Amino acid sequence: MIKHIISAALLMVCALPLSAQDLQDEQTPKTKGINYLTFDLGGGLHSVAFKADNADKKPGFGFGAQVGYRHFFNQNWGIGIGAGFNTFAAKATMNYNQDEHSGTDASILSEHKERNYHTAFTDVEEKITASALDIPIGVYYQRPINDKWSFGAGLNVIVSTIASKKFKNNSGNIGVVAEYPYYQQTVSDVPAHGLTNFFGFSGTPDFKSVSIGFGGEAKAYYAINDKLDLAIGISGAFRFSDLQNQKVEKLFDEDTRSYVGVTQSALCDGVKLANISATVGIRYRLVPKIKPVAAPDFVDVFIEPLYIADAIDIIELPVEEEKVDRSADDFGINIMPEDYAYANNALDMSKQLRRKKVGDPIGAPILFETNSDRLKSDVNTIMDTVVVFMIENPDVTKLEVSAHTDNVGSDAYNLQLSKRRANTVVNYLVSHGVERKRIVPVGYGESRPLNKNATPQQREINRRVEFMILELAE
Repeated sequence: MIKHIISAALLMVCALPLSAQDLQDEQTPKTKGINYLTFDLGGGLHSVAFKADNADKKPGFGFGAQVGYRHFFNQNWGIGIGAGFNTFAAKATMNYNQDEHSGTDASILSEHKERNYHTAFTDVEEKITASALDIPIGVYYQRPINDKWSFGAGLNVIVSTIASKKFKNNSGNIGVVAEYPYYQQTVSDVPAHGLTNFFGFSGTPDFKSVSIGFGGEAKAYYAINDKLDLAIGISGAFRFSDLQNQKVEKLFDEDTRSYVGVTQSALCDGVKLANISATVGIRYRLVPKIKPVAAPDFVDVFIEPLYIADAIDIIELPVEEEKVDRSADDFGINIMPEDYAYANNALDMSKQLRRKKVGDPIGAPILFETNSDRLKSDVNTIMDTVVVFMIENPDVTKLEVSAHTDNVGSDAYNLQLSKRRANTVVNYLVSHGVERKRIVPVGYGESRPLNKNATPQQREINRRVEFMILELAE
């Protein structure tokens, strides 16, 4: 007998439904920030930067491409990582004499046969090119300007790996010259005496393989639709690691007839990569798919999980923009007329429960943060009022949950945002015992503002969800 009693008690405990809060935690989708994929192309001043004695330097030009992923924790701030490729170039023109050695010439009188050798560089132009693979990791900021345009900026740390490097002697003359001090004469281009001209050297400079730097960007974004933005801006980076790996004493070795390149000679002091570019690209917003959360086996009533937009049959009403008038008497609460602000703590539940006409509003509007579909912590009183009303009045067969936005962002994006807000509220009502079939969610987007959206306070009031009796049983 005792066994049967204990078994029955255990079955009763297991059959108890989850609490309303448990159901809310299990069933309510939560927004975890905004995620973007980015792709940019650019070009501009991409230079192999270095200092070199006896050389006139000119910066070079190049191009770059970058893909990235960015996660914004809120409306403004986020972090990101990417992968990029950039090319760099520079030119150095040299006019100087490189001392070699002294010798004697047996064909000249013994007392006057001394000669000095040097290598003469005459308008020798060398072009240096390099490319690098970049991994930028940074902090990013964005801010909407109007319904189509927004501004973004970022700072990042860059780790670069050298992908290619090359130097080439494009023009000018490198010649071994003999100078006779006694006669104050110079002799060149006499191959029989080793006085030969050289030209057209190319090769691979000896650079270090990894460089560290920092960079930044500033961009303007234009909303093409609710997921895709066009990005136009500027970006720049300076890699402060010195890539020079050796300092060869002679730029040209007459014995081996080799030219080492200015960036790895003793003429050069430090080699770094720097760029500033004009960029154009796209930014794609990733909308996460929320997986259904199955109810535990011991829940006696299964509440079907709801998802963003696709899982709720949200009505889209192509209404003209209009001014919506409300009064304190509509909601049974105190209203501050200037900003149309709601004092939620003054809600009169007894007045709410007496509503019984089609078109009557229930509760008070639920307000949202900019670009958010998450419920604030201070809205439970209003939401619970609507729940109590619907449970106590089964003859209210249809309740409209109408969701609205302010005018920041595109029309299409705001329509989708209003759907997500309606979805969040419907989840709350259903998880607290209101039948899903009695709720009619409607997304109005920005088409029904309560004011002119002229100030942050006015826009806050327009980011709302309202409740209205839509149908009564006969």
